[in-house]
Amino acid sequence: MGARLVVQKLKFDGSLKYSWPGVEIPGAPAGWVVVHHDPERDTKLPSGPVADDGPPVHLIHYVGLETPLTLIFAFSAAGEFLDAKCDAALPGQWRGDTVSFVDMDLDVVVLPGFQHYIRDQDVFAQRSVSMAYDDEAKRLAHLGILHALRMVRRRQFPFDGHAEALIRELLSGTGGRK
Repeated sequence: MGARLVVQKLKFDGSLKYSWPGVEIPGAPAGWVVVHHDPERDTKLPSGPVADDGPPVHLIHYVGLETPLTLIFAFSAAGEFLDAKCDAALPGQWRGDTVSFVDMDLDVVVLPGFQHYIRDQDVFAQRSVSMAYDDEAKRLAHLGILHALRMVRRRQFPFDGHAEALIRELLSGTGGRK
């Protein structure tokens, strides 16, 4: 197992959306930080009120340090893939034991069987104005969504089975040393 880390999701105005402890999974491909959020150990600390997220799930969080994209894969307690959310985001920043990224409000949601759709285009349009997204931030948000769609459709990392292999290793006790 790797070191304890905190993943912070920020909005474009710098405000904190959530802070979420987890454990880094060693051996991530260059440009990515991979974190496991264990439902028994790691509690998401939102900055505001939260709706019930349902039963506890294991989450594998991929934060792009070079790619404008952050992904979260959700798995049941038994390791069954539930869904994945691909957040268009400014590339993450790693400082000490914290990895932070700026969420750009556009998402690709991936369901079992690789069914997928783009979500929150209206939120992105509204916040582009209310938070004064600059042209570069808007460009990166759209680029992130294009990356996500390509990764899903071509079954590229981490949609190539990487997350599923990690969760199997984690649940079997071998520590996710992928």
